[in-house]
Amino acid sequence: MHSLFFFIVALALLIVVHEYGHFWVARRCGVKVLKFSVGFGKPLWSKQGKDGTEYVIAAIPLGGYVKMLDEREGDVPTDELNRAFNRQPLRSRVAIVSAGPVANILFAILSYWLIFVIGIPGMRPIVDEIAPNSAAAHAQIIAGDEIKAIDGRATPTWNSVYKRLWKQAEHGGPIEFTVDTAGVENKRSVNVSKLDIQSAGTILTRLGIQPIRPNITPILGKIKRGSAAEQAGLQQGDLLLTADAVHIEDWQGWVELIRSRPEQTIIITVKRQSEIVELAITPEKTLENVGQIGAGVDISYTEIPNEIKAELRYGVVQALVEACRETWQFSALTVKSLFGMFTGTVSTKNLGGPISIAQIAGTSAESGFISFVGFLAMISVSLGILNLLPIPVLDGGHLAMYCFEWIKGSPVSEQAQIQGQKVGVLLLLLLMVLAFFNDLTRLFG
Repeated sequence: MHSLFFFIVALALLIVVHEYGHFWVARRCGVKVLKFSVGFGKPLWSKQGKDGTEYVIAAIPLGGYVKMLDEREGDVPTDELNRAFNRQPLRSRVAIVSAGPVANILFAILSYWLIFVIGIPGMRPIVDEIAPNSAAAHAQIIAGDEIKAIDGRATPTWNSVYKRLWKQAEHGGPIEFTVDTAGVENKRSVNVSKLDIQSAGTILTRLGIQPIRPNITPILGKIKRGSAAEQAGLQQGDLLLTADAVHIEDWQGWVELIRSRPEQTIIITVKRQSEIVELAITPEKTLENVGQIGAGVDISYTEIPNEIKAELRYGVVQALVEACRETWQFSALTVKSLFGMFTGTVSTKNLGGPISIAQIAGTSAESGFISFVGFLAMISVSLGILNLLPIPVLDGGHLAMYCFEWIKGSPVSEQAQIQGQKVGVLLLLLLMVLAFFNDLTRLFG
């Protein structure tokens, strides 16, 4: 119920943003708006505004719409023909239809700006270990170095380091690190091999860099449904004590043990409230031939030392620049991922539906305000980009028809529009079925 609540909050907010974009521009173009609905189906609440628009909250919160005066949908009084959507010049119709996705992009920029002004907590990017013969070792980066900047851009936290590296690794090639070695700043050139979207998460490991981490108390957080952890009987809040009679020092040691023992049974003991419980667990083997059990850590039980705490924060103006850059980069990634799904270079298994979104909404809300706002920004960008796809019934489909209208000099025939909408509905249904199937596969294995 917790995840469902934040899912509804997130979806309702983003729908209002999207539809308000259409509504605001339509009103500015002189079009009469008959209804502004958040959700579909039976109205739960409605109110007639002084502007003549009916405002509605409906029962199914999976979308919304702005209904405008239009001769194609009913009779229009002669004295209001000039306020009908279909009577507007092409540029006005393009502006009205584009306004929804644009509103989503602007909302994402505002969200990222707020995040950067408030500040994102993290840990200083201090190197713990360097793997022998790695790219980092060849660049003479050593344990104890702090990464101050990458290609001239400051990196106060590990998260900012990761983002800069991932951006550069899209193309590959040398990257300039500015590192602080015992109080002296030096430039180091590290050659980074090109990484694809799906393998980008391993970039630090590939460079041979092991970040410094606090000793994290090995208390379990979220347990993935259907995972090896759930099958073994592990529960959220369990404190890991021993594995094959060897004491578990911290979470990192536990992770290394699990990764090194794929498909091998391990006898563990955990402390569950005041009870000691013995269990047997068999890590699953991943495609990288390492073990995993599908359980996270509850970081709230670990106190991070002040000397390695850091924060990524910008001034009001610079935060706006960074917010635009962040929105652009995530938009580009979304487009590349969608294109990759169509061409087969990115698995369609990455596509998530309402269950996945609800789970992420709940998790991000639990992680705090900054995390939840960041989640809203990403979903808003995704919603805006998806709506620009040239699929009939979506905003992008309407824009495609307006493009044809501009080329041929007259509107697309009503029959062609009807047929296009049928195709669009079918494509959307197939997309929804695929996303929902992926959700159920992740949920039940």
